[in-house]
Amino acid sequence: MSTAAQLGIDLAATPFSRRGSYFALSRVTDQQDTGVFLRTVRGDARHREIVRLLLDGGTETRSRTTAGRLTLHHGTTRVEVVLDGTGRAYLRVRGGSLTLDFRAVSQYDAVFQENERTWRFIDSGANRNYRIRIIGGETRFDARWDGIRNSEARLRTEAGDGTATIVVDEYGSAVPTEPLDDPDDIAAVAQSDFDDWCRTHGSDERDDPRIGDTVRLAAFVTWAAMVPAGGALRRESMLMSKNRMTNVWSWDHCFNAMALWRDPRAAADQLLAVFDHQDEHGCLPDYVNDAGVERNFVKPPIHGWAVAHLMDRGGLDADTTAALYEPLRRWTEWWFEHRVYGDDGIPSYNHGNDSGWDNATTFGVGVPVQSPDLLAYLALQMRALASIAERGGRDADAAGWTRRADATVRTLCDRFWHGDRFVARDTRTGQVIDSESLLTFMPLVVGDLLPPLMRDTTVRRLVEGGYLTPHGPATEPPGSPHYESDGYWRGPIWAPSTMLLADGLRRSGRPDLADDIANRFMATCAGAGMAENFDAITGAGLRDRSMTWTASVYLSMVSERSGRRTHTAGDLQERAA
Repeated sequence: MSTAAQLGIDLAATPFSRRGSYFALSRVTDQQDTGVFLRTVRGDARHREIVRLLLDGGTETRSRTTAGRLTLHHGTTRVEVVLDGTGRAYLRVRGGSLTLDFRAVSQYDAVFQENERTWRFIDSGANRNYRIRIIGGETRFDARWDGIRNSEARLRTEAGDGTATIVVDEYGSAVPTEPLDDPDDIAAVAQSDFDDWCRTHGSDERDDPRIGDTVRLAAFVTWAAMVPAGGALRRESMLMSKNRMTNVWSWDHCFNAMALWRDPRAAADQLLAVFDHQDEHGCLPDYVNDAGVERNFVKPPIHGWAVAHLMDRGGLDADTTAALYEPLRRWTEWWFEHRVYGDDGIPSYNHGNDSGWDNATTFGVGVPVQSPDLLAYLALQMRALASIAERGGRDADAAGWTRRADATVRTLCDRFWHGDRFVARDTRTGQVIDSESLLTFMPLVVGDLLPPLMRDTTVRRLVEGGYLTPHGPATEPPGSPHYESDGYWRGPIWAPSTMLLADGLRRSGRPDLADDIANRFMATCAGAGMAENFDAITGAGLRDRSMTWTASVYLSMVSERSGRRTHTAGDLQERAA
């Protein structure tokens, strides 16, 4: 099936956007004023909705989406939306009317007419300005000025039996000077770019009738979330979403890089987008966007795990791998130099946000916390550094990192194995924290580096402890008194924890269980889309329902399953021969 076919997108879940654009169109249902909105995804926007699109004056619309064009229908009115560049939208009205309902919500907002066919919107909440030009049709502008601001402003364009085109340009201090292009040509370029992206990162699975629609949805979510270098972003970067989560967080980007392994340059850009902002102490920020960097928190050091994953698949070229050595070394050392608070040499999380599991029950009694996953990630990061050093002919460095990794695993086992399980501890008192969070199972990520008894006991607890629901591994078992169906990290299923766990199980000699978990998660995505997380019991998508790390994990799992099937088929043919 051609990727130019209609994409099965619900605008209430997945916004329409395209690679390179800071515009997105969404159906907003959680506010007083509902409908389809043109929105900005700029990092410093305090208010994202720019205008509501009212076809024939109403909010009800049907939609059809391809990668290059969104078509809205209501009655006799059809509106085709095409995005161009970072901040230009073409709205082509065919028949009937389209009203732009400006979201003037601040006392500093103003909408005014510049000339007969041009209006300007000073949108202080978006931290941007917008120029609206209308070509063809009849217009009517209705606005109310309350002495301070526009409390209401609507611009109606009547196409009648013909066609009218509305051009919306985003700008700061000066309006864009680029000439207008044919929207059909722009849509064709966008479609072609998506086709190439889907062909590369969706591979042959995009045409599989059983999963092709979901593969194309995942490819669209990742492709449409790309924004160009500019501002604080020093390279093309994949936002986590063009709904609300419009940042590049410092562990989310690893999963996105891993999904792009077939294009080593693209994979490297996603990894380096955060390393570009490593500070003088070696610390990575919590997140970055076009407007700036957040440094109050950090995210877990899974970067070595991700780099090793890409290296194993040929997803990073030799120069990038070599260049990552020093940043990865500094990030590893930072944890031991700046997050160790006692004389035991064990680093801590200052907040649940640092672990990526913001409100997990591991942090239910306070912070800082020594959590077993942290040492597991750091051990894998040391192993990755050893591999990079070995490839570079630095045998002594490689041996040193291998010894440190082994010592870190021993510390993990000596300090955090309690009875029949891994536990987290209060950093100050050393007391065991009473928690059933799936976070305490993350030491499985080190695979066969764990002693067999600890590994097998942990796997048995995972299987028998009620964590595995029909949709994947719950982050808090449904039988826990702390379980919440929409409790963020207190129950719902997440893409990153699922992939880390499945990978660890595969390297622990349990590919059967890893495949089972991956298959459950992929089926959940097929049914509920690329949501931020999923109800562990029903599989319903929760929170931001168009997250790139979910789409990336799905694409990675599909790719790995296909690779295993190809490998198995090859083995059978070889034996038959």
